[in-house]
Amino acid sequence: MECPKCKGLMMLERFSDFFLIFYAWKCINCGAIIDRTIAANRKKSLTLREVQPAATR
Repeated sequence: MECPKCKGLMMLERFSDFFLIFYAWKCINCGAIIDRTIAANRKKSLTLREVQPAATR
């Protein structure tokens, strides 16, 4: 997978806290992290941006 921020290599990594364990993509160059929630929010944001007319941005 390619990092959307720096175009570097992303690796799947396991993250955890006291109660939650999840997997996310982490860029080995810049450290950007992308998980399901981040990806869904970006997709939603881009969709809303495309729907809105240019004059209201």
